[in-house]
Amino acid sequence: RGMLRCCRTEDAAAAVLAHEIGHVQAKHGLQAIQKSRVTEALTTLGAEGAKTFGGGELARLAQTFERSVSDITRTLIVNGYSREFERQADTAALAILQRIGYDPQALVDMLQVMGRNLIPGRGDFASTHPSPESRIAQIEGVIGAHSPDRRPAARQRRFEEAMGGV
Repeated sequence: RGMLRCCRTEDAAAAVLAHEIGHVQAKHGLQAIQKSRVTEALTTLGAEGAKTFGGGELARLAQTFERSVSDITRTLIVNGYSREFERQADTAALAILQRIGYDPQALVDMLQVMGRNLIPGRGDFASTHPSPESRIAQIEGVIGAHSPDRRPAARQRRFEEAMGGV
């Protein structure tokens, strides 16, 4: 519902769906699971190795900071990976939107609304996704500057009726 509230047009709703389809096409979910498993295994091996083979002081230090090491590893590897996936999904969404007759600019429009609604410093969506501004810059590098709205009026009426309760 939160993403739909950022959509002012049917084209924007189609852009959100196309973005998610881009993730599926690229098998991002499967890759993220595999990457997470490797990251967890390497973190465990490193922490256990330090505890077992590193001498008393290093073992105590590794034990004390084990969760922090895991958090840092996860943040550096998994979140960075997620940000690249978002860029790839945006690019796929642009191709999908063009192919099915929706305005690719709608993805930019939706991201602008999202950017106005994000609360800085919150550890949610913004912690795993590139900023709306950087995504917009990347998208505009692909599609060019903003083009005039070419949305049919009937499509907008249909969208507004469908979104009445959101």
